[in-house]
Amino acid sequence: MVVNYFRRKNRKNMRKEVYLFEERCIYSRNKVYRFVELIHFLTKDLVIYTKKLNFANRMKEMQFSVVVMTILMCSALTLLMPGRVKRNTVINRSRWLMVGALGLIGMQFLIQYVTQLRAMGVTQAVLVNLTVLLPASALMDLSILNLQRQGRLNKLEKWGWIAAWLVVTGGLAVAVWIDGHPLEQLSERVRMTEIMMSIVYASMQMYYSVLQFRELIRMETIIENYFDREHKELTRWMKHAIAVNGLIAIIVPIFIFGTNILLVIFSLSFFWGIFMMWFSFVRYFTSNAIKRVQEAEENAREEQQEVRSQQAEGEGLSAETMQHIDHVVERWLASGGYLQAGITNPVAAGEMNIPRYQLTAWVKASGHSSFTRWITALRIEEAKRVLQEHRDWTNEAVADHCGFSRTHFQKIFKQATGVSPSDYQEKQSRE
Repeated sequence: MVVNYFRRKNRKNMRKEVYLFEERCIYSRNKVYRFVELIHFLTKDLVIYTKKLNFANRMKEMQFSVVVMTILMCSALTLLMPGRVKRNTVINRSRWLMVGALGLIGMQFLIQYVTQLRAMGVTQAVLVNLTVLLPASALMDLSILNLQRQGRLNKLEKWGWIAAWLVVTGGLAVAVWIDGHPLEQLSERVRMTEIMMSIVYASMQMYYSVLQFRELIRMETIIENYFDREHKELTRWMKHAIAVNGLIAIIVPIFIFGTNILLVIFSLSFFWGIFMMWFSFVRYFTSNAIKRVQEAEENAREEQQEVRSQQAEGEGLSAETMQHIDHVVERWLASGGYLQAGITNPVAAGEMNIPRYQLTAWVKASGHSSFTRWITALRIEEAKRVLQEHRDWTNEAVADHCGFSRTHFQKIFKQATGVSPSDYQEKQSRE
């Protein structure tokens, strides 16, 4: 009996400790992520709700749900952002641009909810969709481009969307005025005008998508010329955002004219894409990715300044300079400097006692596309040597010696050789 008593008591204490631990975990979560979970739940509930019920009869309920969710997303961006986000001018501007975009989307669904334009017909609803979605999409595009450019946008990029919006709203207003019919009885002429204006909307959206894609390529190049390994997670949010913008440019001009099931597909696809873009923004704002990207951007700007100053002085990379760089790089490699985990381009150039732009130019001249790939190739060769000479070493030991993390080592080694480290070791022992 005594033994059973203590067993029951221990189980009770363990359950209490587990409960307290779970409670601490729940309250220790970031407020932003709690909002994300709430909105994800509401989005999932909206999809299930739409599938189960007749969409034509429940359109107002769906519109109301979207209005509530946009309010929640705007609240998260305005009230729950960390202090470092609010202090950063570039990030703060992008945050407010996103708030403006989400606010317009919520307003569009609210107008549809109050006026019941969908009940009047497709043409009446499209008038509001084109008028409101164009500036909303433009603000969302600018919020992404502003982050990519670090706030350096030209006048066309900043204000070009206003010209497109004036063309669309002006064209629609003239078409309705010439038509002369009441709002409930608009003719086919207005519908044809809407089709032409949707092409203007798609053109604007594709313009910003192309700009964002170019900036993505540029930023990936800058990151590869700064860090010692790939950091795809730093630009993954941009890829999501660009994919969503491209999808919007395709589906909005086509599906806003849809009815019944097509309208369901459009509404859910559109809002799900907006939600994923917002989610990527929140994760980016609340992570350390911003700081790391800004480090790479700052390094790239300083390199460009060094190049300009050398060009102004009439000095370039002569044959003698390249030969000198060859010698210092060989000494640095012999000392094992490339095996330091987390080494960056400016650190390596400082250890070699040469300017950063010279190291970058030498890496490209030597046949490597970037600093990251050069360092990775060197480390892979060192890993091959260690795997052959030290068969008793574990993968963790090899990765640590070569400057890799274990998970990254397994992945990058297989990409380079086609086999895992253990399989490579077995293959070399058979040979």
